[in-house]
Amino acid sequence: MQNKLVSIIIPTKNASQKLPPCLQKIRRQSYKNVEVIIVDGKSEDMDKTRQIAKKYGCRFYTFVPQVKNGLFDATGKRNYVRKKAEGEYIYHIDADMELTENVIREAVELCDKGFDAIIVPEDSFGEGPWARAKKLERRFFWKDITIESPRFFRKKVWDTVGGYDETMGAGGEDRDLAIKTRLAGYKVGRINSLVMHNEGNLQLMQIFKKQFMYKREVLKFIKKRPLMGIVGYFPLRKAHIINWRMFASNPKDTFLFVVMMTVESVAALLGIFYSLLRR
Repeated sequence: MQNKLVSIIIPTKNASQKLPPCLQKIRRQSYKNVEVIIVDGKSEDMDKTRQIAKKYGCRFYTFVPQVKNGLFDATGKRNYVRKKAEGEYIYHIDADMELTENVIREAVELCDKGFDAIIVPEDSFGEGPWARAKKLERRFFWKDITIESPRFFRKKVWDTVGGYDETMGAGGEDRDLAIKTRLAGYKVGRINSLVMHNEGNLQLMQIFKKQFMYKREVLKFIKKRPLMGIVGYFPLRKAHIINWRMFASNPKDTFLFVVMMTVESVAALLGIFYSLLRR
C-alpha cells in the first residue's frame, strides 16, 4: 500500500502564517509516500510562502486564475496543478487545514477496497466564541451528502470527470465535482479520521464577509444543479433535527450558532442580490 504516491495539493493566498502547521501535520502522517504541491496566486506574502515550501520539501508553483476581484480563485489553482501531480491519488486541502495522523492511510486503504473518491470529514478549532459556533456547525454537517464532498480522488477518476468547474466557487465546485463523480458511476467512500480547520481568532465580521463573497457565486451552482442547489443551500436542514441532542448539550454554543447562522443567512441573501444586480 505504501508504494502508491499521493499528491497533496494546497492553493495559497496570504497563507504563510497557517501553512507551517498544515505541512507539519502532513509530515506526521502514518502514510509517508506523499508529495506536496503548493500553488500561490502571487500573494502579498508569496516569497515567504515559497521559503516555507522549500523548507518542507514541497513543489511550488505560481498561477493567477482569471477571476473577478474578490471572488474565489482556488478552483483554477487546483485544476492547474493537478496536471503536474505525479501521484496515483490526488488530495486537495487548504492551507488552514491540519490532517489528523491517519487521514492518508485510511483514504488509500478505502481505495484499495474499491472506492474511487473519499470524503474526509471536517472539524475545526480556534479561539473565541465564534470558533466554537463554527465547530458546532461543521459537526452538524457530518454525513450530510449535500454538504460533505470528496476531496481525495484516484487521479484517473479526477481526469475522467474533468476536475473542477472553474466557473464556480463558494463550495459549489466541490459539490459539483461530487455529483459528476457519482453520476459517472464511481464509488464514493468516507473515512473516520478528521481534517481540522484552523479558524484562528474567528470574528463575526469575518464570517459575514466570507459568506457574502461565497454567495455572490452560488447562483452559478443553482443554475447548473437546481435541485441540489436549493437543498444544499437551504439554511434549515434535516441534520438540525437529527442532531438535536448536540444543541441541547451545548446551550451557550447553540445560541452562538443560531446568531452565526442568522448572520450567514443575511450575508448570503445580500451576496445573491448583489450578484443579480451585477448581471
